[in-house]
Amino acid sequence: MTAWQPIAPPDLADLLRQTRPELDALFALLPAPTAAEAAGHWHGTLMAVRGLGWLPRPLAHGLYRLLALPLNPWRGKSFGGETGANRWFTAHGAAFGRFRVQASASGVDGQPTLLLDYDLPENPAALRPIRGEARRLGDGLLLARMNWQGARGLH
Repeated sequence: MTAWQPIAPPDLADLLRQTRPELDALFALLPAPTAAEAAGHWHGTLMAVRGLGWLPRPLAHGLYRLLALPLNPWRGKSFGGETGANRWFTAHGAAFGRFRVQASASGVDGQPTLLLDYDLPENPAALRPIRGEARRLGDGLLLARMNWQGARGLH
């Protein structure tokens, strides 16, 4: 495993131009934050969606920039100890899509990650298979990926 070195805070526009495989490669290099480091409210930006990789890069870039506008009600995530939630409408807004937070090995690459487990009884059944992972991108920045736990494994 390569030791993590602090990097300059990335430019959001540069991250939005990256493909999902490029974001996955970056994610693989990042360290896991502790639950204490993740505590608080985090503004979020959707940067890639599996299944849209066939789109030409300029079109995909435009789509993700559009999803970063106020028309998308998802604003980010909040973390507090062993729990967290997605935030809607504002960074401190309505909580929907709660998750359990714990240090874990990634189900994708086996490296340390902060696991966001949506398998909670208060969530709708459609959200329960989500297994998110978060890693530290820089000071005050997290990069997260959402995975789907299906009958044939993690996707």
